[in-house]
Amino acid sequence: MKSLNRLIAVAATCMVAFAGVAAAQGAAGSLKARLVDPNGAVITNLESVVVTMTHKTTGEVKSLPLPASGEFTITGLAPGAYDLLVPIAQPMFQPYEQQGVTITAGKETKLELPVAWGMNLGTIGDDPVQLANDMRATAGIVTGPTPRMPDGKVDFGGFWANISAGRGAGPRLPPMQPWAAEMNQQLQKVNTQNAGAYCLPQYAVPITGSFPYKVYQTKDALVSITEFFTPGWRQVFMDGRPHPPADEWNPAWHGHSIGRWEGDTLVIDTVGFNELVAGFGVHSEKLHVVERWRRPNLGRLEVEITATDPEAWTGEYKFNIAASLIPNQEVLEFICAENNQDVNHWITDRAWRGRP
Repeated sequence: MKSLNRLIAVAATCMVAFAGVAAAQGAAGSLKARLVDPNGAVITNLESVVVTMTHKTTGEVKSLPLPASGEFTITGLAPGAYDLLVPIAQPMFQPYEQQGVTITAGKETKLELPVAWGMNLGTIGDDPVQLANDMRATAGIVTGPTPRMPDGKVDFGGFWANISAGRGAGPRLPPMQPWAAEMNQQLQKVNTQNAGAYCLPQYAVPITGSFPYKVYQTKDALVSITEFFTPGWRQVFMDGRPHPPADEWNPAWHGHSIGRWEGDTLVIDTVGFNELVAGFGVHSEKLHVVERWRRPNLGRLEVEITATDPEAWTGEYKFNIAASLIPNQEVLEFICAENNQDVNHWITDRAWRGRP
């Protein structure tokens, strides 16, 4: 009887131990990490960055908006290897990616993520995203009713900073036809720097960039002035004129823009682009961009952008941007050719052409 009791006790102990091991194997793990710059300082106040962990076996994705502190914890991670992505989109820092991060059942994995400098090599004043964040922090929340022109139309005038880094919600590239997709891949191999390094316009629609801009509006025209860009200004005709005939228009970096009203929405229609201007991937001179501007209150600008190109794309390309009003600020003077070091620093064997 004693032997039987001893056998039962041993069996029960083994069952408890086995259950503990099984529970540990099935328990979730977690990741605790922080971003640090090349100087070892924790990187803070990165807006609109969503950290993702993708399980390499199951494909399950866990995501978390990056806190302003630069430190984050992702819980509920099944054991296994993960790909970690921190998609930073600003000139100050490069995106961070680490493959094969091991998560152990029931344990917290701690990491320090070394983020490299971006194209401005850590120069604080050159980063438009950090600049916009500082401006917004100083300005606070701007409230009030939507301002209007004497004729009752919405007045979009003011100094604006995009809330997200550059282009906001939407896909990164348009749906390209095979020839355009192949050309885009070739460009990624031979042309690592944007057109701005050569003192050329960086975006077909300047307000989709990351730098702040000021809007001036009259009854017959709207003009935007974007800091740091060349040429830095763009005009929209609102006096009822049509686009010029295609055979009379010389394709331009910013095209030809006309505006019309649909209630409180300003619709800006632009055609006549050259095929080299950036901001819409590989495209042809048939690029057609329609912007729908709204100002729901004093402190917010919302723009919906829809682009088409029947020669280079297979469908529409749509995205949205939003900006906040920054009172008591002005656009600073910028002369691109003045002491421009980008060409010598980045390019050694060719001039920028916009095509491979």
